[in-house]
Amino acid sequence: MAKNKLSIDMDSLNTKIYKSGYGMVLCEPTVASVDESKGEVKFIGQEAKKLIGKTSKGTKIVLPVFEGEIVNESVCASVLEGFLKKVEADKSMLTTALFAVPCGVTPEMIDKYKKVAKKAGLSKVYFAESPFLSALGQRAPLSESAPCFVIDMAGGVTNVAILSLNGIIAGVSVNIGSNKITSKIIDFVSEKFSLQIGLLTAEKLQKEIGSLDEFDELTTIVNGRDLNTGTPKSLVIKASDIFGVVKSVFDTIADIALSVLKKIPPEVSAEIRHSGVYLSGCGCEIYGLENYYKEIFKMNVTVAESPSMMVALGGGIALGDNEILKKVILKTK
Repeated sequence: MAKNKLSIDMDSLNTKIYKSGYGMVLCEPTVASVDESKGEVKFIGQEAKKLIGKTSKGTKIVLPVFEGEIVNESVCASVLEGFLKKVEADKSMLTTALFAVPCGVTPEMIDKYKKVAKKAGLSKVYFAESPFLSALGQRAPLSESAPCFVIDMAGGVTNVAILSLNGIIAGVSVNIGSNKITSKIIDFVSEKFSLQIGLLTAEKLQKEIGSLDEFDELTTIVNGRDLNTGTPKSLVIKASDIFGVVKSVFDTIADIALSVLKKIPPEVSAEIRHSGVYLSGCGCEIYGLENYYKEIFKMNVTVAESPSMMVALGGGIALGDNEILKKVILKTK
């Protein structure tokens, strides 16, 4: 029987899958469209996301993972099963998977992941906290004696951790992620410009002109519904217009990270000061983040080359090294 080894990072925004021997093989939205009368999943991933805000009566959009936690097991299993088929790792194969989970994940959350994995046809599953995998993916100098400071900002959760291969020295997972910026952009555009925009448009704004440079003059055209007339309307929005929205989220994360730094021993603090901060996750694709955080943390800041892929990539690295895998996997029942 054929055998696969997969690293799976399934967060609120996207699911990324790394397949041993192949590399990154999938990055698609963690979303499904569901027939309400039958309860059946009709489309998943990118096909389903295109329908957000455009579904007909009787069809609903379901986001089965919210803030790092599985909130709809049956839909989540269907989405995962569909993704496994896309990467040719379906039930006909003996598949081992390493799931990335938030820092400080609870046994109840792990149990949900196990149920979903079983329904999707995975034969053997492991779990590792995202900050560990992020550090591995970025090739950070991680060992038993060399601690690493990681901030991983995913779709619904940001993990902040100071860790070594001996374990997490100090860390926290907070329900603030890239989705928080998106929701704040929707509210801001509504209040500032009297324009109602949808989720996909807000994501476009974040991706195209989201910036931590307050003088950034990059622009884009957005379409929505005029709240005064109820008719369609287009307008030009500048990066500087949404600067305050973007800044507020990253300032909150920085405050949380600084509070974590205050909890570590002096020797660890000295090591961290030397190695700096390692950033990953889709939220870290914002322009200007590296320089912005250098000013706040007063140390070197390294933004991953492909931020959103680092956790899944780190899982793939762990799957390829049994000694590292033994150190990072969580002990579960």
